[in-house]
Amino acid sequence: MKRMASVFLVSLAAVLFALVIASAGSVCDNAPCEDAVNVSVGENFTIDLKSNAGSTGYEWWTQFDTEYLSLVSSSEQAGDAKPGWVGMPGKKVFVFNAKKSGSTDIIMLLIQPWENSTVAQRLIYPVNIS
Repeated sequence: MKRMASVFLVSLAAVLFALVIASAGSVCDNAPCEDAVNVSVGENFTIDLKSNAGSTGYEWWTQFDTEYLSLVSSSEQAGDAKPGWVGMPGKKVFVFNAKKSGSTDIIMLLIQPWENSTVAQRLIYPVNIS
């Protein structure tokens, strides 16, 4: 039992260390990023992503700093399908609000939640708030 607790504590320490390192600089320092979003405090902005959750099971999830941003809404919009067609790609629309000036990142993850949340695609959007 003590060994399991030790392994857990070492794992927890590694995760916390990774979070500290990640927060020290921009996520984009080590990964390709999308074009930066430039907004003013109080403004809403959207991120639209291709989606086909209805037939593939992959869903877009988002990670962001709630000190700088709030998620106003997220919705699925169907693509142009003829009657009777299924599995047509559409888009997932995220609407964010800029709460505080500064710089932050939005990370978008395309995952199948029931499949150990394996990431199929990762997008990073730098956000500059003035």
